[in-house]
Amino acid sequence: MVKRKNLIWAAVFAAVIAACLIFIFLTGGRSGENSAEIYENGKLIKTISDLSPDKEYSFEIKTENGTNTITVGDGSIWVSVADCSNQTCVHAGKISHAGQTVICAPHKLVIKIVGETSADAVI
Repeated sequence: MVKRKNLIWAAVFAAVIAACLIFIFLTGGRSGENSAEIYENGKLIKTISDLSPDKEYSFEIKTENGTNTITVGDGSIWVSVADCSNQTCVHAGKISHAGQTVICAPHKLVIKIVGETSADAVI
């Protein structure tokens, strides 16, 4: 009787894990639509509401400290080109989940993903 109970609990546990994996696979871990906000020197200058356009596109943000080329596509946003000396923002790569940021400190530029997340924490 005890072995049968353990087998039932193992099957329930496996079904829950399988359902979670299917959800993550189908939704990419996202529970809602995310958007991006771009700040210069703490002031919101642009909002990107659709991170999954039909075509990937880029645009420039020119500040008095320099220029960044921002690229949007496939559910992500990233700094593809920057004329700052350290290139930390370019090396940060693509961001796509709520709470993630890319910062270009020399240009005082911040890109932040806002929206819902299915995770308890974003690292």
